[in-house]
Amino acid sequence: MQLNTIPSITPVRIRGATAGFIFLVILAFLPVLYKEFSYTHTWQFYIQEGQKSSGINNHVPFYRNGFIQIEGQTPIVHSPSVVELNDGNLLAVWYGGTREGVKDVAIYRSIWNRQTGEWTGDSILTGPSDTGEDLGRYIRKVGNPVLLKDVDGKIWLFYVSASVGAWSGSTVNVRTSIDNGLHWSEARRLVTSPFLNLSTLVRGAPFLYNDGSIGLPVYHEFLIKFGELLRLRTDGTIMDKVRISGDGTSLQPSVVPLDSKRGIAFLRCNSSSTSRVLSSFTDDGGRSWSEVGKLPLPNPDSSVMGIRTRDGSLLLAFNNSYKNRDNMSLARSVDDGQTWEVVHVFDDRGYVNDGNRKEFSYPFWIHTRDDMIHLVYTWNRKRIRHIYFNSSWLEGL
Repeated sequence: MQLNTIPSITPVRIRGATAGFIFLVILAFLPVLYKEFSYTHTWQFYIQEGQKSSGINNHVPFYRNGFIQIEGQTPIVHSPSVVELNDGNLLAVWYGGTREGVKDVAIYRSIWNRQTGEWTGDSILTGPSDTGEDLGRYIRKVGNPVLLKDVDGKIWLFYVSASVGAWSGSTVNVRTSIDNGLHWSEARRLVTSPFLNLSTLVRGAPFLYNDGSIGLPVYHEFLIKFGELLRLRTDGTIMDKVRISGDGTSLQPSVVPLDSKRGIAFLRCNSSSTSRVLSSFTDDGGRSWSEVGKLPLPNPDSSVMGIRTRDGSLLLAFNNSYKNRDNMSLARSVDDGQTWEVVHVFDDRGYVNDGNRKEFSYPFWIHTRDDMIHLVYTWNRKRIRHIYFNSSWLEGL
């Protein structure tokens, strides 16, 4: 009798489980389909004009490297970001802790003094506890901070948090500072969808539009991977959301405006069959994007970051390898990303012979008012490397 009852019960359970799974999938992808778009706003990238003279003779090649934080304050560090403050100093942030994704991981900060060339000691900017207190919810982990300074001098910090599960269940939070990072507002979640508000993460550098609104490159990880662009009003609320890539294997877009309308997005590739840096183009200020293409540069499933110099060249910091993150290289394009040349190696496994893990990853850089380019990246998951140089050094490559 027991054997006879099994066939009649099992289909019901299977149907219930299947329906539940389909429901979860629909909920997961409704954020992708959701739009509150009015399209009444203009789509024009903000292009900063002119630079002040630096204290260093810009006709003389200048290149310097060092580290931000003292080794050993936390066992691991990762995913740095940097921004120029109103006084010309720099603010850098990253996450550190016992290991990635655990409760003791926090967002750390340090200030670089432009006059002395030295970094201050590390201090915690925010972590799971105070983020959870601000949001009124349990926060298990935080990560991937990125910084932006708007035209009024306000500093924006975007970072991800997750309450349960892996990073694919993350949401994006924002804090702001109006006093060069000394004090910060309470954390606030960005509502990227009215349904669950899950699986939106940030890694690429934010940028500005002509009307003062913020372009925030984000990405989706749950079930499939793709890049998106959020457009935020000056009060931090979302005014638009656009899909950048739809191939299911691209993430962590780095958007670089070329002029007021044209731009390029560089994307990390999550497919072992492709293993190349991916790209997409826009000619309408980011409102729509071309099909994702492959650049002639390798990508070992790792973050990349692009930047445009004052002479119009495009620079890309990336891992010049198909499998490993054991170098950090510089590629340059002088034709708006159509062709590329690898011109320099910032770090390579051959430079570090201490028997430890060889990883140089997650680059982030800015072009400051004094015409210096500052690059920060993860160095062996133990320290944050800081390299800066001028245009004359670039021209000599």
